[in-house]
Amino acid sequence: MMKEILEMAAAYAEEAELYRVRSKSSEVIFEANRLKSIDSSFEEGIGLRIIKQGKIGFSSSTDLGQPRPLVKAASDSAQFGQKAHFHLPSADSTSSVECYDDSLISLSLEQMVREGRKAIDLILKEAPFLHCEGEVAKIEAEISILNTNGLSHSYKRTSYTFSLGAFLAEEGNFLGIGEGEASVKYHDWSSSVAQRILEAFRLTRKKGSISPGKHPVIFTSKAVPLLLQSLKQGINGKVLQKKISPLLGKIGKPVVSSFIDIFDDALFPFALATSPVDGEGIPSRRTPIIEEGVLKNFIYDLQTAGLMDTETTSNGARGYGSLPSPATSNFIVKEGKVPLQEMVKDIKEGIIVDQVIGSGQGNVLMGEFSVNLDLGYKVENGKIKGRVKDVMVSGNSYTMLNNVLALGSESRFIGTTRTPPIYFKEINVAG
Repeated sequence: MMKEILEMAAAYAEEAELYRVRSKSSEVIFEANRLKSIDSSFEEGIGLRIIKQGKIGFSSSTDLGQPRPLVKAASDSAQFGQKAHFHLPSADSTSSVECYDDSLISLSLEQMVREGRKAIDLILKEAPFLHCEGEVAKIEAEISILNTNGLSHSYKRTSYTFSLGAFLAEEGNFLGIGEGEASVKYHDWSSSVAQRILEAFRLTRKKGSISPGKHPVIFTSKAVPLLLQSLKQGINGKVLQKKISPLLGKIGKPVVSSFIDIFDDALFPFALATSPVDGEGIPSRRTPIIEEGVLKNFIYDLQTAGLMDTETTSNGARGYGSLPSPATSNFIVKEGKVPLQEMVKDIKEGIIVDQVIGSGQGNVLMGEFSVNLDLGYKVENGKIKGRVKDVMVSGNSYTMLNNVLALGSESRFIGTTRTPPIYFKEINVAG
């Protein structure tokens, strides 16, 4: 069927590409300490991108039995489309990647329910007054890319997510602790996620206070992605094309602390954004972003690379219902050598930031942030004293990333970002 649609599209355009996604998902939802729902669904859709008279046309559909409207819509849209600054790729060799787990396919809904209940029971055994909600979900998808320049590629990928939140609502006190894990590969995370929530809960039983001003701060792995938002935007080819990136013209120059190494790696084993090719069929790769604080690369898809007179970095991301756009894959911050406990011991008076409310106010692109601390702890004389409440932290992520005291020795994936905890010289704290 895909070849037939492609042949039909070729009659209208100089080049054409089909991107199809078939996915099956199963999810188990818990609410108020109980099983709320079990759901399974199947989705299939196809996107058609063409280059007609030098312009890009696009359409998508979930009805593969009606190809003519799909082709006509793509053809009609080309007259209003952006000028194409690329040619579709031809066939190329790809690396073998680990983005599929057979054992996940055989994982039953009953087992997913058991593991969710196990995690909740472990939490309630110690803290029966908490209210838990969460999700256990698995997805199996098949992605196919076919174009008129000879590229034909199909691969399967899986993902498994285990997330849980525990909440306490008392007069004048609201507490919410969220934890989770996600991977291409199946793991029984019920005990480890529950234990992390209980460890955080124990720390919140004591109260701490901190005076307004500048203080040393540790961002846990959960919190570091807040500081990476501006960097991810700044290296994006679309932002560069608009000439609004604060990193414009800084390739080969120091932009953050020399302690920091960051790379974008779609080949990382069993990570959520791992795949043999990107959304345009370009073989996946590992791209250095920052080495010893020096900016090495931006990220591009085919169109933005053409506009910027460079080459794609295999960062064309998409769904079947959208055109490709540059986006990071697995964003990896290399870990350091300092255990979290050693960072804590070094602080005379400071805080640990673990969860914040929202992404904050300020100019994210330029690195400005100001957020309320959802879950944070006071550190005094090298020891965690307790939870701090009603506190706001603010600063500039680029300034902070240039004032790194240490990087943690252990990393975690938070979504598609893998990072250790990071110890910074200071942050602005307001009560």
